[in-house]
Amino acid sequence: MNFKKPQIPMCENTGGNRTMGFIDERRKVFCKVGEKTWCFAAESGDLISKPKGSEADMTKALSRLAKRQEKISGTNTARVTVAGKSYKVEVERLLDLPVGDLLTEIAKIYPDQTALIHKDGVDKITYKQFDEDSTAFAKYLLNIGVKKGEHVGLWMANGIESMTACYAISKIGAVVAPFTPYEKQDKMEEMVRRAGVSTFILYRGAKVNENIEMLADDMYPEIKTQKYGELKLKKAPKIKRVILVDATDEFAYPGVYDFKTAMEEGRAMPDDKLVKARKKINVKDLAYIIFTSGSTGFPKGVMLSHLNVVENSHTMKDLMGLDHSDKMCMQIQLFHTFGSVASAMTAIHVGIPILLLSRFQPDDSLKRIEREKCTVVSGVPTMFIGYIDEIKNNPDAYDISTLQKGIVAGAPCPEKMVREIKDILKMDDIIICYGLTETSPCISATRPSDSVEKKGTTVGRLVPGVELKVIDPETGKNIPMDQVGELCVRGYSLMLGYLNDPKKTEETYTKNGWLRTGDMGCLHDDGYIRLSDRLKDIIIRSGENISPGNVEVVLTSHPDVEEAYVIGVKDYKYGEIVGCFCRLAKGSKLTPEELRAFCVGKTPTLSIPSYYWFVDEFPLLTNGKVSKPDLRKIAEEKKESTPRVEAPKKK
Repeated sequence: MNFKKPQIPMCENTGGNRTMGFIDERRKVFCKVGEKTWCFAAESGDLISKPKGSEADMTKALSRLAKRQEKISGTNTARVTVAGKSYKVEVERLLDLPVGDLLTEIAKIYPDQTALIHKDGVDKITYKQFDEDSTAFAKYLLNIGVKKGEHVGLWMANGIESMTACYAISKIGAVVAPFTPYEKQDKMEEMVRRAGVSTFILYRGAKVNENIEMLADDMYPEIKTQKYGELKLKKAPKIKRVILVDATDEFAYPGVYDFKTAMEEGRAMPDDKLVKARKKINVKDLAYIIFTSGSTGFPKGVMLSHLNVVENSHTMKDLMGLDHSDKMCMQIQLFHTFGSVASAMTAIHVGIPILLLSRFQPDDSLKRIEREKCTVVSGVPTMFIGYIDEIKNNPDAYDISTLQKGIVAGAPCPEKMVREIKDILKMDDIIICYGLTETSPCISATRPSDSVEKKGTTVGRLVPGVELKVIDPETGKNIPMDQVGELCVRGYSLMLGYLNDPKKTEETYTKNGWLRTGDMGCLHDDGYIRLSDRLKDIIIRSGENISPGNVEVVLTSHPDVEEAYVIGVKDYKYGEIVGCFCRLAKGSKLTPEELRAFCVGKTPTLSIPSYYWFVDEFPLLTNGKVSKPDLRKIAEEKKESTPRVEAPKKK
């Protein structure tokens, strides 16, 4: 899709090779081979600077870039001359669009196309309505004094109102700060405080009135007596306004305003203030504050720009091969980049309908996919496992034959699961994505045409515009291909930093602007990336590092093991030993001793688990990922009463 606005030229990845060609805003072309970078003038092709190294390598790199010229669409052409030979290099450019403008542009192209679907298909709006409704609410926010750069909190599940509010906030240049609608009070209070929101928008709650009652009774009781717009909340001094989406007479507190009334008022307001506000928005401005899942501590507020999220979602659209005939089922919540960017915004780029699910329940989700004839679904592995189990148990209950495309992210997706997605769900065109909230989120992805083996053992190749290097986490030195180290990335998608935490931001970045992911893995010479583990998940037994991910792959290769998660269990003698939690196939009579014997020869002896806990379900974080901190806690509570399973003693 080509928009009329001027574009920002950036970088083009060369199909997973360590060669990179890109163009900066000063019209210079860079050709990168390994750690060496050559610089050319984009217009003349003159060599401006070159490092010590082989010109032949650089020439070879440029040749690879040039060969991709006809395969790349929507690109900028630069001609470079090396040793008398001219290369025409096409370099992909980024969309110069703020979040709100993206919706407006798409609404112009597909005004009558259904945009959002919710509540059993009863609630539907077109892209024209979506754009107009978000504009109305944007005008209301401006009128009550919300300014560019202010943080606006959303405590809402997926729905038409939450999407409307999100894009309205973006249209005035304010910052969207979404929170999980299922968060506990203490953590919620702290995140709201850290986010410094001036306006707080919520729906009543997952369990009818759960959220508003927590807000008014426990968090901020002042809203029952103080006036809207004049709030002085002890625990959140910056909040001046609270807007309730599904208000009732029961919650008609002085400090709470009705979302529907706000929308009506916004529709009646003139456009002039909003027009001026939208002109002042720059793509590099802060657009989102998204809190990480908190799997390794208290959630950090990740700051993402309009450029970060719009371009990354545009990339995801291309990688998934979405077209205007598709329909997206979105079950990841907006408080996660996977939901707000890689799902919702990705679908908006194509102008396709989005089925919004407030909560994930496999049977309900499958029914809705069948009814709406969805072609695309996004989810974390546990969601796809839920689908697979439901269809195994009820093979004739659902017709999801329209479902072909999907995106799996957020956790490892072993080969066995990929094969079941293909064989049981009949989904051929899935992609496996890897990324972080800090990277907007996608860093790498498999392609639909990749083999099951590639999808189950790697996280694909780099997406366009992203560079990768692998380092020794202790020394910071580069590690050769095929060797495991910490993955570091660089490119347009990197966050602006952590909210109010310059120290943590500085720790996360190297001096050269590389972001340390905290993930261990390796880059193969074919461009595919293989993950090992989070640095903090590494188990250290007697000074030896053990990768939980490698052991999980072995465990799940057993035909009776549906899911497996490996953690370190504290041990007086060895420091840590390996424990595992497994969910077995229905009717399985597998014993811990048999599973241990299965692991022999498939993983080093030190890596074979000593503790085995067979469970029906796993503790989950609010984003659907399995909570390893909770598994470690459970292991500590159970280890004294659980017999260790060790190798049989030699006779």
